[in-house]
Amino acid sequence: MEEMEEQEQVNTEAVKLSGVTLHVADVERSREFYARIPGAKLVVHRPNIFALFEFGGMRLGLLKWPSPTFHIEMDTADLDAMHATLIANGITPEGPPQDHAWGQRDFQVLDPDGNILEFG
Repeated sequence: MEEMEEQEQVNTEAVKLSGVTLHVADVERSREFYARIPGAKLVVHRPNIFALFEFGGMRLGLLKWPSPTFHIEMDTADLDAMHATLIANGITPEGPPQDHAWGQRDFQVLDPDGNILEFG
Protein backbone atom coordinates (compact mmCIF):
# COMPACT_ATOMS: atom_id res chain seq x y z
CA MET A 1 0.00 0.00 0.00
CA GLU A 2 2.88 2.40 0.74
CA GLU A 3 4.28 1.80 -2.74
CA MET A 4 0.97 2.82 -4.32
CA GLU A 5 0.87 6.01 -2.26
CA GLU A 6 4.38 6.91 -3.47
CA GLN A 7 3.37 6.39 -7.09
CA GLU A 8 0.40 8.73 -6.69
CA GLN A 9 2.81 11.53 -5.69
CA VAL A 10 4.83 11.31 -8.93
CA ASN A 11 4.39 14.27 -11.25
CA THR A 12 2.76 12.60 -14.25
CA GLU A 13 3.18 15.77 -16.34
CA ALA A 14 6.93 15.16 -16.31
CA VAL A 15 6.51 12.05 -18.48
CA LYS A 16 5.39 12.21 -22.09
CA LEU A 17 5.78 10.03 -25.13
CA SER A 18 8.53 11.57 -27.24
CA GLY A 19 9.00 8.88 -29.85
CA VAL A 20 9.02 5.28 -30.97
CA THR A 21 11.76 3.10 -32.41
CA LEU A 22 10.82 0.37 -34.85
CA HIS A 23 12.94 -2.72 -35.32
CA VAL A 24 13.38 -3.13 -39.08
CA ALA A 25 15.10 -5.65 -41.34
CA ASP A 26 16.50 -3.05 -43.77
CA VAL A 27 17.15 0.46 -42.44
CA GLU A 28 17.74 1.98 -45.89
CA ARG A 29 14.53 0.56 -47.35
CA SER A 30 12.56 1.81 -44.34
CA ARG A 31 14.31 5.21 -44.38
CA GLU A 32 13.31 5.68 -48.02
CA PHE A 33 9.71 4.70 -47.20
CA TYR A 34 9.31 7.06 -44.22
CA ALA A 35 11.02 9.93 -46.08
CA ARG A 36 8.05 10.00 -48.47
CA ILE A 37 5.55 10.84 -45.72
CA PRO A 38 4.77 14.57 -45.64
CA GLY A 39 6.38 16.29 -42.67
CA ALA A 40 9.18 13.73 -42.25
CA LYS A 41 12.51 15.29 -41.30
CA LEU A 42 15.55 12.99 -41.22
CA VAL A 43 17.72 14.12 -38.28
CA VAL A 44 20.11 11.17 -37.79
CA HIS A 45 21.30 8.61 -40.30
CA ARG A 46 23.82 5.86 -39.67
CA PRO A 47 23.63 3.87 -42.92
CA ASN A 48 22.37 0.31 -42.53
CA ILE A 49 22.21 0.65 -38.72
CA PHE A 50 19.86 3.46 -37.62
CA ALA A 51 17.78 6.39 -38.87
CA LEU A 52 15.85 8.96 -36.84
CA PHE A 53 12.99 11.09 -38.16
CA GLU A 54 11.02 13.92 -36.59
CA PHE A 55 7.31 14.24 -37.26
CA GLY A 56 5.75 17.33 -35.71
CA GLY A 57 7.94 17.22 -32.60
CA MET A 58 7.79 13.42 -32.17
CA ARG A 59 10.66 11.08 -33.02
CA LEU A 60 10.56 7.87 -35.04
CA GLY A 61 13.66 5.68 -34.95
CA LEU A 62 14.44 2.86 -37.36
CA LEU A 63 16.86 0.31 -35.91
CA LYS A 64 18.18 -2.75 -37.73
CA TRP A 65 16.85 -5.62 -35.63
CA PRO A 66 14.53 -8.50 -36.60
CA SER A 67 11.34 -8.51 -34.52
CA PRO A 68 7.53 -8.53 -34.71
CA THR A 69 5.58 -5.67 -36.27
CA PHE A 70 4.39 -2.52 -34.53
CA HIS A 71 1.35 -0.23 -34.85
CA ILE A 72 1.78 3.56 -34.99
CA GLU A 73 -1.06 6.09 -34.96
CA MET A 74 -0.48 9.32 -36.89
CA ASP A 75 -2.95 12.22 -36.80
CA THR A 76 -3.49 14.51 -39.76
CA ALA A 77 -5.75 17.53 -40.26
CA ASP A 78 -6.97 16.40 -43.72
CA LEU A 79 -7.23 12.63 -43.98
CA ASP A 80 -8.34 12.56 -47.62
CA ALA A 81 -5.52 14.86 -48.72
CA MET A 82 -3.00 12.73 -46.80
CA HIS A 83 -4.32 9.60 -48.49
CA ALA A 84 -3.92 11.21 -51.93
CA THR A 85 -0.47 12.58 -51.09
CA LEU A 86 0.84 9.20 -49.94
CA ILE A 87 -0.39 7.60 -53.16
CA ALA A 88 1.28 10.39 -55.17
CA ASN A 89 4.49 9.70 -53.21
CA GLY A 90 4.43 6.02 -54.16
CA ILE A 91 2.97 4.65 -50.91
CA THR A 92 -0.04 2.38 -51.39
CA PRO A 93 -2.58 2.45 -48.51
CA GLU A 94 -4.41 -0.75 -47.57
CA GLY A 95 -7.65 0.95 -48.61
CA PRO A 96 -9.45 4.30 -48.64
CA PRO A 97 -10.26 6.26 -45.48
CA GLN A 98 -13.04 4.52 -43.56
CA ASP A 99 -15.57 5.74 -41.01
CA HIS A 100 -15.90 3.47 -37.97
CA ALA A 101 -18.92 2.95 -35.70
CA TRP A 102 -16.99 4.39 -32.74
CA GLY A 103 -16.56 7.73 -34.55
CA GLN A 104 -13.00 7.34 -35.80
CA ARG A 105 -12.04 7.83 -39.44
CA ASP A 106 -8.77 6.37 -40.64
CA PHE A 107 -6.77 4.36 -43.15
CA GLN A 108 -3.74 2.14 -42.84
CA VAL A 109 -0.41 1.78 -44.62
CA LEU A 110 2.13 -1.01 -44.17
CA ASP A 111 5.81 -0.12 -44.14
CA PRO A 112 8.38 -2.43 -45.78
CA ASP A 113 8.63 -4.55 -42.59
CA GLY A 114 4.87 -4.91 -42.13
CA ASN A 115 4.57 -2.27 -39.38
CA ILE A 116 1.11 -0.67 -39.48
CA LEU A 117 0.80 3.10 -39.82
CA GLU A 118 -2.71 4.23 -39.03
CA PHE A 119 -3.54 7.72 -40.26
CA GLY A 120 -6.53 9.36 -38.60
